[in-house]
Amino acid sequence: MAKKPASRSSQSKPAIPPGSQPFAAKPEAAAAAAHGATLSSDMDYAEHEKTYMRFTGLVKWAIGITAIVVILLFIIVNPIVPPPAS
Repeated sequence: MAKKPASRSSQSKPAIPPGSQPFAAKPEAAAAAAHGATLSSDMDYAEHEKTYMRFTGLVKWAIGITAIVVILLFIIVNPIVPPPAS
């Protein structure tokens, strides 16, 4: 009879040694570590932050430009015309 494969929940995760807090400097990293995620030590965090700041800056500009285009289109489609004199 073949052995049943172990269920996912019964597989153990690598434990973090007591007293060791490898990701304590960043709150999001500590939360990731609490859920069993690991961060690579060779990750270039400065480059990550630069990319994120560039992305959020572009999103802000895109929202602003879109708002201006919508307002201009509204003005073009609905021009302000004084009522005719009667």
